[in-house]
Amino acid sequence: MESATRYRRIRTVAAAGLAALGLVLGLPTAHAEVTRTGSEPWYRQASAEARQRAESLFAQAVAKHQQFLRGDALALYEQALAQWDNPDIQWNLALVLEDLGQYLRAHQELEGALRWEASLGAERLREVRERMRALEMQRLARIATAREEPGAEIKLDGEPWLPRAGRRSALVLPGEHYLAASKPGYFTVTRPVYVKAGQAARVALPMDEDRLLETRRWTVWKPWAVVGAGIAVAAVGAALERRSFADREAAATKERARCQGPACEPSRMDIYDRADVEHRLAIGAFAASGAALAAGLALAWRNQPRAHRTEARPPSRIELTPVLSLHRAEFTALVRF
Repeated sequence: MESATRYRRIRTVAAAGLAALGLVLGLPTAHAEVTRTGSEPWYRQASAEARQRAESLFAQAVAKHQQFLRGDALALYEQALAQWDNPDIQWNLALVLEDLGQYLRAHQELEGALRWEASLGAERLREVRERMRALEMQRLARIATAREEPGAEIKLDGEPWLPRAGRRSALVLPGEHYLAASKPGYFTVTRPVYVKAGQAARVALPMDEDRLLETRRWTVWKPWAVVGAGIAVAAVGAALERRSFADREAAATKERARCQGPACEPSRMDIYDRADVEHRLAIGAFAASGAALAAGLALAWRNQPRAHRTEARPPSRIELTPVLSLHRAEFTALVRF
């Protein structure tokens, strides 16, 4: 019973295909909407010889299709389409591809036929769109990207995925797929996603920059502030020592003025005491300055920049991917242990 039903379906398919070329082949048309006048744009784009070869191959393909020899029919449809870019041949090719389970390619052939738009005829245009919609809801799924890094190369299942009209969205077969994003100067990101027929998943591909960073133990100014403090203390010590020398010289001058004779005994003056204190303070300042300079230079040496690479953010232990279908919205979860 199932075989008989399938046979009737193939006969209907073949009849529709023959109707598409009925004008050229002299066959009766099954649908008035697909009757061709010969003025359609695809007639003008092929020579008469190419059309004749395509017509012969198409007739053979229809016969094989009716006999359930789908592999032979597929090869003949492809040869006919190579001879003549005809949307009616594409229609039959899409049908046999669908019979063979090649749903993605069948959708691509139907999408290719849509470029002729109104020239297809109202009935055929409706049929193409309905069959594409049926494939999208029952046999195929869709994957799109979100938050994509500008200029990144995106691959879907290892194949380059080029954007269309500025967006990355593609029909895929149901099951598990892999998206990868790469860009010079960034870490490569790979994300798995599982979709069922009729679902649409939007996958985020955040990327982290891969670059060299220079870090220091402290901010640059801190060690040099210690060095600067040492220099300032040394300057204070030098001023004190200079003042000590000046006070000693002044005390010696007064002493010589007071004692003119050989019997004059030296006296202890306050100015000598002040000079001695200034000298001692200068020595202390020089010692502190040397310690500060040594410490500051050591800190500056230890504070030299150290280069290291950035690291990619660790993958989240749980990743949620929004998955939409006609009747509900859900999330798929990837859990890492």
